[in-house]
Amino acid sequence: MLALALLAGAGEVLPLVLLAALCHELGHLGALTLAGVRVERLRLTAFGAELRADTRYLPYGVEILCTLAGPAVNLALAPLLARLCGDYLLAGANLLLGAFNLLPLANLDGGRALYLLTCWLTDPPFADRLCRYVGLACGLVLLGAAAAATVRYGAGLFLLSGALGVLLGSGCARLGGTGPRPTTYE
Repeated sequence: MLALALLAGAGEVLPLVLLAALCHELGHLGALTLAGVRVERLRLTAFGAELRADTRYLPYGVEILCTLAGPAVNLALAPLLARLCGDYLLAGANLLLGAFNLLPLANLDGGRALYLLTCWLTDPPFADRLCRYVGLACGLVLLGAAAAATVRYGAGLFLLSGALGVLLGSGCARLGGTGPRPTTYE
């Protein structure tokens, strides 16, 4: 993914995105540490970093806070970096990363938070179904927007293929289940 980003001309912005991603993961790590959760693994993948933690014994509300801590750090840093430091590129990277991770899609923090909240209010099987439909609808909207941008502005197939990947992931991925709940924060 890094090589693709460099080929697409993101060489100037890529270090800023990686720094924003580091801040994001540190937000999760800090919240998990405050909640007394042991982080089992930190792993770098093609799509970013993954923190794996066993949250089986956390109340839903605390787990939701740990899930939203990453995007919250990004969204809090964005105006601070813009106003105090004048670093609008890094502020924008944090803003985009934080907002994107709040989308209700499988494998994103927004999808996990929606799943946990729905489990808390109803039950895991219903939460699975609801999140699958919401993720599919969100993926279709993103695919439509990417297709429109490609046709209208010549945005390229890179954006369209990314939206298609999000759509396929939202329709196929499982957000949780009725068994133990080890959690991955991305």
